[in-house]
Amino acid sequence: MTRDSIMSTESRIAQEVAERQVMMFSMFVGPGTPMTRAALSVRTGIPESTLKSYANGAAMPLHVALVLRKFLPREAMNMLTEPGDVRFTPIEQSEACWDGIAAAASGLVAEVCVARSDGKIDHVEAAKLKTRARAVIAQLSDAVDE
Repeated sequence: MTRDSIMSTESRIAQEVAERQVMMFSMFVGPGTPMTRAALSVRTGIPESTLKSYANGAAMPLHVALVLRKFLPREAMNMLTEPGDVRFTPIEQSEACWDGIAAAASGLVAEVCVARSDGKIDHVEAAKLKTRARAVIAQLSDAVDE
């Protein structure tokens, strides 16, 4: 692998992480989400202005992602790590809630069926399904990592 191809791969991953970071903040932090930027700032000690810059795509250091991971759902943080083919897994595992997993999986199946009912899944439906799928993946990760 040449230096240029390594830089190209690194640039692509950096761009994808930045795009996912913007999407992650819009989905999990701010108006209409369970966590406001102000509340996240109080909990993490990260200034709101800094969180806003990360929400707009500024490069976020790993140590910040590790702090945020404590206060955001696993699927939010996995959005950032998936371009590198990895996901967060806690060291301390809790016992799997199989009823919750079944409910989440059946909810995803139902959403796929509804989205597909007109014969195709459009980009808006696909985005919603990806969000739901990330939540199911996070629950399944907990179950298989025990």
